[in-house]
Amino acid sequence: MDMDHNHGSDDSTSTAKSCPMIMVFHAGHCERILWRGWVAATVTEFVLSALFWFLVSFLYEALKFLRQHLARRVARKERLAEEQRRKNDNPSGCTGCSDTPLAEAREKSYWQRLLDSTHIIQSLLNLLQIVVSYLLMLIFMTFNYWLCLAVVLGLGFGYFFFGWNKKTPDESECCP
Repeated sequence: MDMDHNHGSDDSTSTAKSCPMIMVFHAGHCERILWRGWVAATVTEFVLSALFWFLVSFLYEALKFLRQHLARRVARKERLAEEQRRKNDNPSGCTGCSDTPLAEAREKSYWQRLLDSTHIIQSLLNLLQIVVSYLLMLIFMTFNYWLCLAVVLGLGFGYFFFGWNKKTPDESECCP
């Protein structure tokens, strides 16, 4: 039974570059990868595709690490600013003093926090992470053993290089 679903010949690829879509786990090298134009019909094309998805999986873990690193850096800056503000409010170190501070620390408004550059960067990185994670899921859903292995090994090596650097053991391993 052909699961190709190509009812017309509107596609510019030749019949030599046509690979069926197999909906069970398999180990073939002829694979249509995500788009009509990306067909790995030869072993070389397939190996290069698998290496590409290994690299994307590895970089996915690097992206998760980068987002955590940026969040920690922002938290550290906020903590240092708070300590500096406390030090400036009470330069003598007097704990029972009733002097009013010269400058009241103002909490940022919702819109200031929402439009903060670090929040925008984190949001864009989160969007990129979600897109990449869905692409990796779709690659896994080709049901090709070798492409699945490329994704799993890429994620595993990525975690080996980047995941060990967690400050607390309860940081999420799941998704974003």
